[in-house]
Amino acid sequence: MAETVKDPRIISSLQRALDILSLFGPQTPELGITDIAKALNLHKSTASGLVYTLERNGYIAQNPENRRYHLGLQLVERAGVLLDQIEIRKIAMPELEHLRDWSSESVNLAILEENQIIYIERLLTDKSLGFRNHIGKRAWPHSTALGKAILSHLPSQQALAVLTSYPLQSMTPNTITEIDQLMRQFDDFRQQGYAIEREENEIGGLCISAPIHNHRAMPVAAVSVSFPLSRLNEAMISTYGAKIQDVAQRISEKLGYYLEARSVPLSTEAQG
Repeated sequence: MAETVKDPRIISSLQRALDILSLFGPQTPELGITDIAKALNLHKSTASGLVYTLERNGYIAQNPENRRYHLGLQLVERAGVLLDQIEIRKIAMPELEHLRDWSSESVNLAILEENQIIYIERLLTDKSLGFRNHIGKRAWPHSTALGKAILSHLPSQQALAVLTSYPLQSMTPNTITEIDQLMRQFDDFRQQGYAIEREENEIGGLCISAPIHNHRAMPVAAVSVSFPLSRLNEAMISTYGAKIQDVAQRISEKLGYYLEARSVPLSTEAQG
């Protein structure tokens, strides 16, 4: 939700409509007119008019049983257009399917946008107790293997800038929130070739991730496999890590990494 509308270029009615869409989330999947008006400090008639406009255009829809509103299918269609335009997602899909079939576990593809990880693809396992992150979900990089994989391959100054741009909150009792400890961990992960997160973002799970590089040798995404600890063979972690790293490298090659990247030095001075 926008924090200010003082910029004269911002159209206030459009901003309010966008603010309404931003109210809906996992904890608030349905809202009534009164809820919306109260949350945005709007007159009920103003909120009603905005909701009606969004509904007519398919961006929200009303539940006839309780007359509350939820997000509409038009958003799914618009999101589908955007996701189809993400080149990495298209290129990575065959490799993600191969990794899902090989591991028999849930596979994720994510990018780093500013200081958050965004899941842009997921392939689910048929097994029970799989960790099922939805497409479009955002997460903090310090508590996820996907985030650690990307940050560990960024120049140190850029990784540090990301970590200092938001409060490092504990998602679980195991979350690492000390920047110095995270930076040392990134060094280890960079040498290892893949990152590991054990119950730092969600109790009961372990995630292994490797970065995807573009033609300029920059980490632009990461691929991961999520395991419930109850189903994980600890002795296989290095084997899984090597396989995920290999899949990430193959996707990177399709992005031109090995065609041009070897001649582009990845240094703090060059990139940071």
